[in-house]
Order: sequence, then structure tokens, then C-alpha cells
Amino acid sequence: RNASRQGKPITQLDKGSPSPSSTTHSDMPITQRRPSLRNGRCSAASTRVSFQEPMKVADSAKATTAKLPMWRAEWDAVHAKGDCPYPPHPPRKYQWLPCTNSGPILNAIGLLMWVPLGIVVFCVSLFLNLWTWFIAYTYHGGAHGLAASTTLPLSNRIIRKLFSLVDVCNVTELPKPWDEAKAKQAFDAFRVRNGFAEEEARILVTTIPDTVLKPEVWHKYRMTDLASTAKVHYVHVLTAPSKTFVVGYTNFRDFDGTSCFNLIKGFVATYYDGEAPLVRPTVGSPELDLRLDTENEELKKKLGALPALRCAVGTSYTMAVQYGRWLLSRELFDAFGCASPECCSVIESLSLEETAKMTAALKARKLKPFAHLMTTSAEAAKSVPKKYQVERPILLTQVSCQSRYYMPKVERNVCGNWLIGLGTRPTLDELSSESWASKFYTGLIEHIESFSGNAAWSFINQTVYGMSGYRANPRKIFWFNNYGLRSMHEGAGGVTYHWAPTYSVATYFLVCCVCVDGRMCITISSSVVPQGELQKAVEHMKKMLIESAGGEALTTSEARIGLKAASFAAKLRRRTERSCAKLRRSSFAAATFGGAAL
Repeated sequence: RNASRQGKPITQLDKGSPSPSSTTHSDMPITQRRPSLRNGRCSAASTRVSFQEPMKVADSAKATTAKLPMWRAEWDAVHAKGDCPYPPHPPRKYQWLPCTNSGPILNAIGLLMWVPLGIVVFCVSLFLNLWTWFIAYTYHGGAHGLAASTTLPLSNRIIRKLFSLVDVCNVTELPKPWDEAKAKQAFDAFRVRNGFAEEEARILVTTIPDTVLKPEVWHKYRMTDLASTAKVHYVHVLTAPSKTFVVGYTNFRDFDGTSCFNLIKGFVATYYDGEAPLVRPTVGSPELDLRLDTENEELKKKLGALPALRCAVGTSYTMAVQYGRWLLSRELFDAFGCASPECCSVIESLSLEETAKMTAALKARKLKPFAHLMTTSAEAAKSVPKKYQVERPILLTQVSCQSRYYMPKVERNVCGNWLIGLGTRPTLDELSSESWASKFYTGLIEHIESFSGNAAWSFINQTVYGMSGYRANPRKIFWFNNYGLRSMHEGAGGVTYHWAPTYSVATYFLVCCVCVDGRMCITISSSVVPQGELQKAVEHMKKMLIESAGGEALTTSEARIGLKAASFAAKLRRRTERSCAKLRRSSFAAATFGGAAL
């Protein structure tokens, strides 16, 4: 506002102008977006949180040691000794319910009530879906008309409310120090350029010593959320003499994982260029407004009334199967942001040299990185003790509609939520098979490019019925994300980037992979596998990423012979698995437990 009064461009950095969205430890308390919840009840005393009252490590350790398994308490104690300060605002909750798992009695009741509850859920869901289908295709132009009316495929208000309980956390490490005042000014310029109000986006800058390492930052900062900071986007910059950590929190209701990366990328670019890029499309904006391609007649045909009607019935059936079984379970509440404190996370990254060798080896074998990352992450899941394994998980992947179905065609540097879910129900052995993963990837690309199969089903499901997932027990989900090649501003000097939902999200295995500035970055979270075992699994995955792709051994003749033998064995295994897969699952079962309901 001061810059505009002086006739200066608001998006340009001005060292003399204040930063209304920035905060420091001496700032006044701000009102949080939603009240703190403890065991499901609002805490009136915590509706305002001051940055002057950081989380006390000793008190936190005493409070959690009695509740959490020892492996988690020990892990917290290790990082508590580090030099990285805890976030100056505690999480709004740690656990809503006193129990973390369904006991044998509750499980027995759930099995007995599966069929009657499933029938009730099916009838209710089918009625609501048919009524929604009638209204959508009678008054709103169906799936195509609804999608064309906004910049992205929105879910209904109930699901968006549930999504608002989830925050995506990311940590970016830059090998260069940042100036605190310049960081605040850059953030304010970026915020104003992209239409964020002061209460929607905020920044906090803290000075740290060089002894602080990235794993400690990730462990401490993923245990907080947006509640006491901002409504949509919050950035905490940790500046050290030789490096900088940029920690971001973004509301999943408004932005998907790619958009969370782009928000940080735009902020970093603003810091180095002095000019804020426009990355947030809005309806009616002359500069950036994305709409569904209305000229594509084939797209309109595949979003017709008959496919949507089939989707209504299939979705109702899947809801009946899922919620009929888990409606009376503790695990159901995980879907409402009530994950237990056992939700753990580990980060790892490959160096420039390691990533380059892995990429070269994959090209030589004509193996897609998507398939390789999926199989190695599945092998990591199989490396943990049997009691922490889910033999037949729900595979969930997500694809973006923005660059494929929305106009005008722009680079994927924009921010929104264009994701639709795709997946199936494999076994862990299938997930760890390169032939199975390659076949799944080929089918995935075919469905996306032709807008057919599960891609069309999921788009209709989300746009018309407002749902992007019906999973009643998230602890069965193997959530796999591969964001491919990404880059930050060259002035940053090459960064590493890790992201995942905060403590409020529960999954069996949540794998997030991205290659940023030539470095492969891996983040794996789980509410099933303990922290210590998860750490070993991620280390095992890193080792496999290098060794199974050739890695350092590519220069020896023994490795070449081994690769040829592995290729021959893969061909034999592919033929066997292809025939077995036809017998194991019918197309109806794949549609029922796969992407049809995602």
C-alpha cells in the first residue's frame, strides 16, 4: 500500500517499504484460521497464538513420552538436542482420539456389520449421486459445463472442507545465505502480485547456526500447520551464515503438490530477480485465466451423461464396500485429518553424480524413472518387518489436468489444484516388479493422453460428484508421487526440495519423489511403519536406486553381465506375470478397487 501511494510498482522489491505479511518473534499475536483442537474439543485459550511463545522442548518431550511408542520418543529426543529452533507455534492438534487403532472387538463388530452397513451406504450414496447427476446434466451442462465454469476441477464443499484440514509441508535447502529484509520484501512482492491478502499469506524469518541440518528441520517443522499463521500459505525462512532453509506450509484445499513447489519457486525467483512472477490464475483475469478446452469435441463426448451415470453407480458400490467395512473403525477418522502421532517421515537425496549415473543407466535399459522409483519404493516397503507390511495396498497416483485439458497452454509453473487420482489394487510383489510398474505407467499415460479409462472416470467423479477419493482406511494406501524434472532459479545455486503432508495425514506408504536442479529428492511418510524402520527402508531405497540402475558399477564388465542377466530374467518374469494377472483380477475388480473411485 505504501509503495502504491509513492507511485512505485508493487511487485518490485523496495528496500524502504515495509512488509505487512512478514512477521518476527517480536510481532503481535495473530488470529489463527481455525481453533486448536484437543481430543476433538476447541481450546479457547489457543485461539490466539503468539510468536513470542515457542514450543518448549522439555515440556513436549515429557508430554509425548508417556503417549508415544519409545521409538518415536527417542527420535524426538535426538532432534531435540539439535540447534534448530522448534516452530514458534505448536500444532493445533497432535491426536484427536485417545486410541490409535481398532482393537479386536471393534474389528469383529466391523466385519459382522459390513454387509448391512454396506447396503445402507450404497442406497444413500446412489440416491445422492443420481440426484446430483440429474441437476448437473439438466441445469449446468454436465461435467463439461461444470469444469469449464472455473479454472480447475473443484470438489464439493464437504470434500474441500476435509482437504482444508490437510497442509502440505516442504523444505527447500539453498546453499547460499539470504538477507532477512530482502526475503521479507520479496515475499510481500510475490504475495501482492498473486492476489493473496495479508491474512492469507505470511512469512517469518529466523536466524540459525550453520550446524543445523536438513533432517532436523524437516522433523521439527512438519509437526506444525497453518492454524496459527495464515489461511492459505505460510513461509518460514531459516537463515544461516552459509545456507538457507525455506519451509513452506500450504493449504491442500487450494493447492496441489505441484503448486506448492511453484509457490516456493516463485518466491525464490522474486528474491533473485526483484520481479514477482504471476503464477495464480483467476477467473476473468486478462493476464492468466485457465479454462477447460471447449473446442475439443472428443472431450465433450467422453464427459457425457451416460459415462457420468455409470460413474454414479460404480462410485456408490465402491463407497459401500469401503465404508461398510470401516464405518465403525478408528481408522476411518484418519480420513478426516485425525492421524495418530505415529505418523512418521524420512527424507533422503541423491547427489548430482549419483542422479546422473542413475539416469544414464535407466536410459540404457529403456526403463522409465516412474517405474524404477515405484519398484524401489515398493522394495523399501518390503524391507520392513512383516507386521508393518500391507500385502495388498491401494495404489494411488495423481495426474494433473492443467497442461493437458486446460487452455491456454502454459508451462506448469502455475498454482491451483488440477489433480485427479488414478490407481489400482496390486500386491507388494507386483509393485516391486519392473514389468508390472512399466505396464501400469504405459496404461496411465494412455488414459491421460486419450482421456479415457480411469482418467475420464476420475475427472467426472471429481467434477460432478465432488469426490476425489472414497478410501475409508487410509492406512491401506500406497500413495506414489513422481514429479519428474523441476528447477529453481539458477541464482539459488542448486537446491534440494522435500515435501509431504504434515502429521495430519495417515497412509501406509506415501512416496514423494522429484528431481530438482539435477538432484533426486525422496520423502517417504507412513503411519504404519515406525520411524526407525522407515529410516532403514529409505536408506535401502537410496541404495537400490543407485545399484539396481547400474550406478557406479556400470564401468565394470561384471555389472554389464549382471544387467543383461537381469534384463533376461525380467522378460521371463513379465511373461509369467502377464498370464497370472489375467487370472487374478477381472476388469470389473480392477475398476471397483482401482481408479474408478479415486
